[in-house]
Amino acid sequence: MKWLRKKILTGLLPAVLFVFVIPAGAQNQQDSLPSNISLYTYVDKEQVPQNHEIVYTVELRWRGELTRYKILEIEDPKLTNLTVRGSGSSNKVTTLEDGRLQSVKQITYYLKPVEMGMAYIDGMIIRYEDTERGESESLIAGRIGVKVEQPVIETGNGTAQTIILWFVVIVLLALVAFFLVRYKNKKAELERAALEQIIESTEEKYLRLLKETIHFSSDNLKDSITDLSHLLTGYLSERFSLPAGGLSSKDMLQILSEKEIEPDTLERLKDFYAKADLVRYAGETI
Repeated sequence: MKWLRKKILTGLLPAVLFVFVIPAGAQNQQDSLPSNISLYTYVDKEQVPQNHEIVYTVELRWRGELTRYKILEIEDPKLTNLTVRGSGSSNKVTTLEDGRLQSVKQITYYLKPVEMGMAYIDGMIIRYEDTERGESESLIAGRIGVKVEQPVIETGNGTAQTIILWFVVIVLLALVAFFLVRYKNKKAELERAALEQIIESTEEKYLRLLKETIHFSSDNLKDSITDLSHLLTGYLSERFSLPAGGLSSKDMLQILSEKEIEPDTLERLKDFYAKADLVRYAGETI
């Protein structure tokens, strides 16, 4: 009787295992093999100071082209004692040793601890569509715990970088101030020169030109007389607003005779132009 009971149990045990174990395994295998997609989540460190960051990476991998799977929804991770500072994503396709393609989609979260103690990143759900099979499925990430420790004091390179930064800022400000002062001084100098030029009277202008043009030590008196005649004509034209455009000395004197000019001065002008014309055109010496 005992022998029979033992034999029955021995025969039933494989059947029970086949019913409760094998179908579960076969079901997992059927879901994973056709989809051929894997989910990995990890952090860059398991212990972190409170004033540092944690990098949490979510990675999807599959064999084939990047377009094989379409990501429908990625839930934000549920955080305990952590806040999100920022995130980013990237795609990459590599060729394996057997020549097949492997696609990788990576989402990176930058997390900041809130206070000391344990921090947790709870499982997130990723929904995707298999474009070949036309089916939508989901993947669930597991929970990850990180220990938040006492903040650390930043020294060394941070202080040196701050000093260098301030030095660069001061140098830039000094250069800006230097060029600004130089620009203002140059502008003021140009304004003064323009003002002086405006204020300069007609008499002052032609006295200055007279000193710059006529040199008594020159042996070429003919050229000096010619230059002096041009200067005098220019002065009279501006002083008495004579018509522009090549007036002869005779026409100019005729117009001047109608102006309010003393007769003695007019006679001296006539005498000068007469002698200048003799020197210039008749070759008379002085």
